[in-house]
Formats: sequence, C-alpha cells, structure tokens
Amino acid sequence: MIMKKELQLCSFEQAQRLKKAGFDWEVGECYFEYDKRLGTGYKATNHNFQDSRCRSVSAPTVALALKWIRDEKGIVNCIKRDFEYSEIPVYLGQFKDMYITDYGYDTYEEAESALLDELLNILEKSL
Repeated sequence: MIMKKELQLCSFEQAQRLKKAGFDWEVGECYFEYDKRLGTGYKATNHNFQDSRCRSVSAPTVALALKWIRDEKGIVNCIKRDFEYSEIPVYLGQFKDMYITDYGYDTYEEAESALLDELLNILEKSL
C-alpha cells in the first residue's frame, strides 16, 4: 500500500483571516463562504467568485501561507524540532528569535497551524 502524503490546508477560519491580511496568491482550492465547503480543481484566488451565491476564500496549504507571510510581510518564521526537555521530539513555532508558544506540539503540522494562528494575530494587530 502506498501512502499518499499531502500538505495540510488552512482551516476555513485561517483562510478568512489570510484574506483580510491580503493573501492573494493563486492556489488550487478554495472554501465557499456560504457553506464552508472546499472546492478544488481550478485556480482560485481571493478575487474570484464574487457572486453572492458562490463567494469564496482561497484555501492555501499552511506551509504556503507561512511562506506568504515570510515573503510578502517580511516576518521570519519557522518550525523547530526540539529534544531539550524530553527524549520524544516536540515541535515549536518560532518567530524571529523567540518561540511563540510555551509548549511544544506532537506533530510538525500542529506546530505549523499554531504558528500560523499566532502570526495572523500579529498581522491583524497591524491592520
């Protein structure tokens, strides 16, 4: 059995927050705002589908959203794998020279999503 690996998509709420922050990169997925349903198979940007019956927001992967924050907003961020307090690795979200959470996450994807939420908080304060 071949296991298919995919990058995690932003949640509907993260996608809405990214739209407000100015995310405008083309992606292959979007959420339809009226029912939060995921649409795929075409290029989606936050500027498409403005009809009130099918208004949508882009649904980038979390990794792409973090890259957008680095490239477009100039906010350096990364995920670090840490063994400092345990033999079991934990993942920490890092912004500039500080960790943005007080505890680690069991998976890289959990840490990525938490980092995105914190960076969106920072961006929203500057809007």
